[in-house]
Amino acid sequence: MATRDEREHEIAELEQRFQTAVATRDLEFLDHHLGEEFTLTTGRTGAEVRSRSEWLEVTRTRYRIEHFSFEELNVLDYDHVAVVRARYVQRGSMDGQDRSQPFLMTDVWVRRGERWRLTSRHVSPLQPSRETRAPS
Repeated sequence: MATRDEREHEIAELEQRFQTAVATRDLEFLDHHLGEEFTLTTGRTGAEVRSRSEWLEVTRTRYRIEHFSFEELNVLDYDHVAVVRARYVQRGSMDGQDRSQPFLMTDVWVRRGERWRLTSRHVSPLQPSRETRAPS
């Protein structure tokens, strides 16, 4: 059985790999690691909450990430559930609108059998900084 430190390291690596899959549109990886009940909560008007299928479609066709990094990433391990609190920065766009900015992000991962599944993601956008704004 893995120790708490090993599980926290595993989740931190999975979080990084998951976001890389978003950026590269690796839908097979994303589909494999999303829980069926997954929702994304953003608070953006008109799309406050997206279902699993909506989020996968947006990721596949409308959302582009040029670069991303985690400035902070903290894993809270509760054995078969892990909560990740992160400060995340990206340079990207959706439907041609700039989405280059930092975010506070909370993910909930649930271990089902031998695999972790992302069941919930909540993202709060922060004010863009000079470093994250897309070039004019």
